[in-house]
Amino acid sequence: MEYKIYTGSLLSIKKGFLKGKFTIMYCGMPSKSTFALTPHIAKGYQGFSPTIFYNANSSVIHLLDREFDVIEVNEDYIIIGE
Repeated sequence: MEYKIYTGSLLSIKKGFLKGKFTIMYCGMPSKSTFALTPHIAKGYQGFSPTIFYNANSSVIHLLDREFDVIEVNEDYIIIGE
């Protein structure tokens, strides 16, 4: 499945049956060779969101315990696939 995430917007992906959601945000491209994604990790009322930077030429990225294929990336959006 492919997902298109716009800069600053959240995307929730189901982990599986009765396993909750995996929420990520695309933070854009701070430079021409780098893009950033932020997973939202929450447990009850507490949570954190580390910003993870990737090379813009990456074809596969690992975000916490998930692996995604990078199909297209630019300043406005990113398209990733599972």
